[in-house]
Amino acid sequence: MSARRAARGIPVALLGAAARPLAVLLLAGCATGGGGAPAPLAPREAPAASRVAALVADVDGVVEDPAFARASWGVVIQSLDNDQVLYRRNADRLFMPASNLKLLTTAAALVKLGPAFRWRTEVVARGPRRADTLAGDLVVIGHGDPSLAVDAATGADPLAPLRPWADSLRARGITVVAGRVIGDAAAFPDTPLGPGWSWDDLTYDYGAPVGALQLNDGVAWVQATPSGTAGRPVQAALLPAGAPLKLFDLAVTAPADSDVHRLTVDRAPFSDSVTLAGRRSARLPALRLPVSVPSPTAYFVAGLTEVLREAGITVLGDTALPADSAADTLFTWRSPPLDSVLKLMLKPSQNQIAEMLLRTLGEQVTGVGSMDSGRAVVRGVLTGLGVPPDAYVQVDGSGLSRYNYVAPEALAQILAAMFRRPEFPTLFGALPIAGVDGTLATRFLGTAAAGDAHAKTGTLSNVRSLSGYVTDADGETLLFVLLVNGFTVPSHVVAAAQDRIVERLATFSRRGEGPGGTGAPAAPATPR
Repeated sequence: MSARRAARGIPVALLGAAARPLAVLLLAGCATGGGGAPAPLAPREAPAASRVAALVADVDGVVEDPAFARASWGVVIQSLDNDQVLYRRNADRLFMPASNLKLLTTAAALVKLGPAFRWRTEVVARGPRRADTLAGDLVVIGHGDPSLAVDAATGADPLAPLRPWADSLRARGITVVAGRVIGDAAAFPDTPLGPGWSWDDLTYDYGAPVGALQLNDGVAWVQATPSGTAGRPVQAALLPAGAPLKLFDLAVTAPADSDVHRLTVDRAPFSDSVTLAGRRSARLPALRLPVSVPSPTAYFVAGLTEVLREAGITVLGDTALPADSAADTLFTWRSPPLDSVLKLMLKPSQNQIAEMLLRTLGEQVTGVGSMDSGRAVVRGVLTGLGVPPDAYVQVDGSGLSRYNYVAPEALAQILAAMFRRPEFPTLFGALPIAGVDGTLATRFLGTAAAGDAHAKTGTLSNVRSLSGYVTDADGETLLFVLLVNGFTVPSHVVAAAQDRIVERLATFSRRGEGPGGTGAPAAPATPR
C-alpha cells in the first residue's frame, strides 16, 4: 500500500450499483433526473467518461472472446477512491469461487481475532513426577495451530517444528515418559475433511485432512532414490520415518542415459496404504514427493514421539492412567501471530490453514470448534460488512469444495469494506503480489501490473478466479473481481485473459495518460 493511499484515509461507501443503469455507472459524477435519464455531462467531464467507456469496451473484448462462448464470467471493477463502479458483468450471479473463498475466511478472522491473535498448544504431564521420570502420560492439547510445518520437499527437516519441544522437556528435567504420548484434538469435533471434497484430491497435499493437532499441514513425504543400476527398484523411504503410513514400492530405476523421470505417489482413499510407482533415471537425484496422512492426530503423536526418542527422551508406553488423573501443564506453545500465518495461507493458497482458521473462529468466538460454528461467525462478520446472506454459500474454509458459491459483488463488497478497516494492511500484505511471490510469482512479469496488483487466485477444474487490488496510472486504487466458471479451453488461456484485464487496469488513466486517453500513452509503471 502506498504511503499516499495510507495517509489519505478516504472512507469507502459501498454502492447499491446492482440497481443502477450501466450507462449511469460509466459516467463519473453523473446524476439522474426524475425520469431516470442521465443528466448532461459538463464539457470538462466528457473526456474522462470516454476513457471509462474505452476501458469497458476493452474488458468486453476480453470476456466476449469466442474462446469463452460457453463460459460464464462474473466481473466487478470499482474505484476505491470515489466508489465509481467501472464495470459489472453477472455481478449478482453465484459462481464457484475456488480459493477466492479464502477471502471470506480471512476477512472474518481479521475482524474477529485480529492480526495479533496466536494459537496455543498445551503440553501436559498426566501423572506424578519421580526424579527425571514422568510416571504417566505426556498429553498434547491442540487448538488448531497451523504453523507447525515445513516444506520437506525443499530438503527441510520434517520434524523441525517439534524439536524445540524436546528441548523444553529436557530443560524441565524429564528424560523418561513411562506412559504414552497422547494427542487431544477434541477442540475440533468435526470430520477432518471438508464437505464436498473430491475423493481423488485426498491423496495430495492440498486435500490433506485437518485437525486440532496438525503437523506439516497433514503431509508426509516419500523420498525416492534411484538405484545405480537400471531395472533395480527405486529406494523408497517415508519422511518422517514414523509417519503412520504403509509404503509399497513399485518404482523402477531407468537407464542412466534415459530421460525418464516420472514417479507418482498414491494413497488409497481413507486408508494408510501408499504406493510409489513409475520410473526414474539412474542419473537423477533423489526426489521427495508429498502425500497426505489420513489421521492428523496420529501423525502428530508419531512425529513428537520420534522427536523425543531422537533427543534421548525415552517413551516407554507402559502406563495408561485414567483421563481424569491429576495433570500439570509443563509448557504452552504459542504460534506466530495471525498476520504472519495469513501470509503462509494466502500467498501459496494453502487449504489446510484456511480450514483450521474456520474451525478456530468457531472455537474462539462461540466455544465450539466446528465448521458450523465457524461458518456462523463468518456470516455474522460479512453481514456487518454489508454482504447479503444470499450472496454466497460457504461450506468450507478454503474453497476446495465445489459446494461453495459466491457472487462477484459479494467479493467486491468484502474487498471494499476491508480497504477502509484498520486490518487492511495485514490483508494487503498477505495477498500474492503480481510477478513477485506466491501464486502470482510467474504472472504479470514485465507488465505494469508487476509489483502493483495484490490479488487472490483460485483454481478448480473449469474454475479460475482472481480478485484483489491494483493501482492505476493516476495512482487511483481499483478493486477487481474476475470469476470464470464452465470454460472448456485450457486454464492457462483463462488466466491469460484475466491477466490482460488487470494489466489494462494498471495502465488506466482518467487524465488521458494511458490507453483510451487523448494524450500520449503512459510509460510503463514503476513497480509499486
